[in-house]
Amino acid sequence: MRKGGFRVLSWVDLTEIIKALIDENIEQGITLSQISEHCGYSPHYLSKKFHEIEGISLKEYILISKIQHSAAALLNTNHRIIDIAVSHGYSSQEAFTRAFIKVYGITPWGYRKLQKPSPAAEKSRLIPLAGVKQQIGGLNMKIYVKQMYDWNHYAFIAEDVEEKHWDYFTENQWWQVGNNFIKSYDNVRDFEYCAKNFTKYGETAVKQQLKLIETPWQKALESFCSEIQKLGVDWYVHGSAAMALWGIDVEPKDVNIIVANYSDFDKVRDHFCKFAIRPVERCENWVMSGLGEIFMDAVISIAFHNKELEPYDMSTLGKVNFNGKEIYISSLEMLKEDNINFNRPDRVKAIEEKIKELGK
Repeated sequence: MRKGGFRVLSWVDLTEIIKALIDENIEQGITLSQISEHCGYSPHYLSKKFHEIEGISLKEYILISKIQHSAAALLNTNHRIIDIAVSHGYSSQEAFTRAFIKVYGITPWGYRKLQKPSPAAEKSRLIPLAGVKQQIGGLNMKIYVKQMYDWNHYAFIAEDVEEKHWDYFTENQWWQVGNNFIKSYDNVRDFEYCAKNFTKYGETAVKQQLKLIETPWQKALESFCSEIQKLGVDWYVHGSAAMALWGIDVEPKDVNIIVANYSDFDKVRDHFCKFAIRPVERCENWVMSGLGEIFMDAVISIAFHNKELEPYDMSTLGKVNFNGKEIYISSLEMLKEDNINFNRPDRVKAIEEKIKELGK
């Protein structure tokens, strides 16, 4: 492998190169240290940036890729399990089995008994999920939580997702196998709440996001207002809900909340963890310093401004009366800039018309 030479690339491009590098060298037992040396970054920093983009640590990705490659050998060859284990860098069949169970939730021997995956799954570079049907274009989407290894490692699973909805899952960093998707978490804070709440509300949450069912976003915002007022923190509504509150004709599929000051992170996370369906975690060195999702009749995403903006100037925001409460919302200029960045010309046009209407 050629050393260095990637610093001029964006982190998105570099991440794709790293993934290709892992795939090409998986049988040679490529390690995080080798990748780090190759790219010219420390293992910790490289893994952190990889996780920000892929939603999974680099070490985990290497493990999954290695196990995926070995799973293909289990299905496509008659080689002994111990031989497959050794050829993929494992010192014993026991070590291989432990790693395999962590990824698939089943032993290599049990996996070998399964039918071969569909052509779509064969083409996928992502995790084949043991025990999940491999039909294409299923009509009855099923969403649930599965314990993967122990309750420090669990996954959200969506089965039989119609192809027209695949983009939603891939854009939200779910791993795809055929028409099934998985999103896993390992050793995250408040995972008990997330697993419990996603078990109860996950299917409703995803179907609202896909606009398969109505989203009671105003009811969700009312519930959020009642809770957040207990904390005495500055916050405001962003995204499509803010547009709707400005009187723009949109149908929000969730509610986006931004907590103005990063110093309130612990207070907000600790209070709302009981509603979490996605862990509220710190994500420094990104556009926001914290991010998570809760469910209160609808999905509410909570983001935290970077500490450099503290104290946040709330006078730059708009204000509206919502069910008898005066709340802050993103200014029309902020919403316009955001939708320009996300290449949403229809929304930009609608916002410009509202600005003209209000004479702003």
